[in-house]
Amino acid sequence: MQNDIGSRGRKMVTIVDPHVKRDKSYYIFTEAEDADFFVKNKNGGVFDGWCWPGSSSYLDVNSPEVRAWWAQQFTVDKYEGSTKHLYIWNDMNEPSVFNGPEVTFPKDNIHYGGVEHRDVHNLFGLYYHMATAEGLKVRGAVEEQYGDRPFVLSRAFFTGTQRVGPIWTGDNAADWDHLRISIPMLLTLGVTGLPFSGADVGGFFGNPTPELLTRWYQVGIFYPFFRGHAHLDAARREPWLFGEETTTRLREAIRARYALMPYMYTLFREANTTGAAVMRPLWYEFPADKAALT
Repeated sequence: MQNDIGSRGRKMVTIVDPHVKRDKSYYIFTEAEDADFFVKNKNGGVFDGWCWPGSSSYLDVNSPEVRAWWAQQFTVDKYEGSTKHLYIWNDMNEPSVFNGPEVTFPKDNIHYGGVEHRDVHNLFGLYYHMATAEGLKVRGAVEEQYGDRPFVLSRAFFTGTQRVGPIWTGDNAADWDHLRISIPMLLTLGVTGLPFSGADVGGFFGNPTPELLTRWYQVGIFYPFFRGHAHLDAARREPWLFGEETTTRLREAIRARYALMPYMYTLFREANTTGAAVMRPLWYEFPADKAALT
C-alpha cells in the first residue's frame, strides 16, 4: 500500500507514541530495558504507567544517548512494515499516562541526570519529537540520494518545536464555537513562532452537520496544516458521504487548497528563513492600518 501511494506522489503517516508496551517479546521494550533507557519512578525503579497498549514504560528522551538510539529505530530494516514513503505522527507525547496524576507522569519521576519530572515536563514532548524527526533523517540518508525532509506531527510542543515539525490544537469538537476559536488559536501560534499548525477539520469529537463540515473545510484550507481527523466513535465523514451538493462544495474547497500550494510554499519558505507567520492576522500584515487592530 505504501509503495502504491508513493508511486502517486503521496505519503502515509502513522502514529508512533512514547509509551512502550511492557512485553518481553517486543524488541523495543527489551533493548531499552537492557540498556536502562526508561524513565524511573521516585524509588529508582522503571516507571510503569497505563496507556493504549496497557502497562507501559517510557523512554527517557531527556538523555542524548536515548534519543540517538531511538533515531536508529526508523530505518526500514528495523521498523517492520515501513518504507521510505512512511512518515510519523507523535501523539500522546505530553506524555499521557491514563492512570497518572493529571493524566501524565508523577512530578517526582526521575529523568536523566537525576532531574525530577516537575522540572522538565514541557521538554519531554519536544525531545521525543526531535528524536523521531532525527530518525527519519537517518532513514533518508540511507534511502534517498539527497536525504529526506522529515514530517513528524506532534501534539506536545515547546520552545523550539518550530524547528522540528508541525503541531495541531488537540482534541476539539464538531461545534461552531470550536470552528470559530480555531482561527485566533492558530493566528496566535503563528505570531508566537510556531507557523506550522492546524486544527482538526470537522472536529475530533462528535458529528458535524453538512453545513458545519462545509464551512470548516472552507476555513481549513487556509490553515498551515490542513487535515480531517475524528474520534473512533464518530460517524464516518468522508467528503462523498453527505450528498452530491455537499461533496461538490468540499471538492471545490480542496481544489482551492491545491491552487494555493505555490503561495503556501512561498510562505513556508519565508517562515523557514525569517520566522514569519504563515497564517497572519491583519494587523501583522498591515500594522499601520488602525482598522486591522479591531
